[in-house]
Amino acid sequence: MTGEEVAASVAVAEAISRELDEDFVGLWKLGWHLRRQIPGLPDEKVRSLAGAILQGLRGSAVRVGSLSEESGIFTPWPAEVAIDRAMQAWAALGRDPNIGEIAWLVRER
Repeated sequence: MTGEEVAASVAVAEAISRELDEDFVGLWKLGWHLRRQIPGLPDEKVRSLAGAILQGLRGSAVRVGSLSEESGIFTPWPAEVAIDRAMQAWAALGRDPNIGEIAWLVRER
């Protein structure tokens, strides 16, 4: 990772962490924030940095999972596969996820 990528990743992780103090955060926000921090970043690098950010957030009780559209209930994915599952789905999508696609993040309290 370059110095610029490290700085961007830290800034995005902090922004996401603050948002998680208030509400659920969609996976799409990672790509959105990263692309604003470093315009022109290749898709593969965005996914790589997003995965690293998720790994870091995991240490602050952040879980990845699904959010029911009907009930609003969050269902966490098994921690040992959640990040890989989300990042594989992102890669298979072939673009950054949009609002509500793939996964959501929540900080356990």
